[in-house]
Amino acid sequence: MLKKEEDFIENLNSVRRINTSFVIASAIIKTARNGKDYLEFSLTDKTGEITARMFPNRDAHDIFESINQKNIYTITGNVDEFPRNSQNFSIKIDSFQELDEEKYHLDDFIRTSDKDQKELFEEIISTIKGIENIHLKNLLKAFFCDPDFAHEFSTAPSAKIYHHNYVGGLLEHTVEVLQLCKTVCQIFPEVDPDLLYTGAILHDVGKLRAYDYDLISIDISNEGKMLDHLFISANMVKEKISSLDEEMPENLQTQLLHLVLSHHGEVRNGWGSPVDPKTPEAVALHYADNLDAKVKGLIQKLKG
Repeated sequence: MLKKEEDFIENLNSVRRINTSFVIASAIIKTARNGKDYLEFSLTDKTGEITARMFPNRDAHDIFESINQKNIYTITGNVDEFPRNSQNFSIKIDSFQELDEEKYHLDDFIRTSDKDQKELFEEIISTIKGIENIHLKNLLKAFFCDPDFAHEFSTAPSAKIYHHNYVGGLLEHTVEVLQLCKTVCQIFPEVDPDLLYTGAILHDVGKLRAYDYDLISIDISNEGKMLDHLFISANMVKEKISSLDEEMPENLQTQLLHLVLSHHGEVRNGWGSPVDPKTPEAVALHYADNLDAKVKGLIQKLKG
């Protein structure tokens, strides 16, 4: 059964009764001020994520143990707004029931980029063709001429929560950062375009290993929790450089790895960079990445 348009999360913007399906992305037990336990859920569909709560009359732990997280359930309850007129909506659940596969359409729950994936990927390929530095060109080709890597890169998310957190989000974010960097090079011709474009394309490559994801859920992998995607990205780039037939000059390696490791900005920001951006290209990449993430994150938040 297809979800009704008004029941998608992006359209849950009024106080009303609902009986529709969601992915239970996560569930936890919390304790209310009166000392009673209740359940808090993160529910998702292809349009977004919403918080839901259930205040059961029976043991919350028994209900919690019965939940198969990341599966699809019919949810019955009420959409509430708190505080009133805040546009902050959540769901108060009365009951839920897990659905068999034949009773839902998976497309209702797969969050995907709304941009043309072939066009996005072609933007990267055409940029690689235009790279003049043979060492950087060969490095990029070593990644993107691998069909398995290309497929994985094209379908991966860019985050769990904050921005581009859907199938194809990493490709979309990468191309948007790349386009911003191309504008930087038009304004500042002193910037090395080959180095900056390579950094833009590879800056988040470690997210392929930093997240565990399937068609309906995204989570941070154990490797992502322990090492963070900046280190993983730099390590993947360094490993690929080592595999090239022709050795890349050490100074060029250092500059490129610096871009990857510093792209979250100054260390004091606490965003994960182990080193401050120290070159014009590194500063440009940081602000392009931050601009795209912040703008996209706010757009997604305003949508739902």
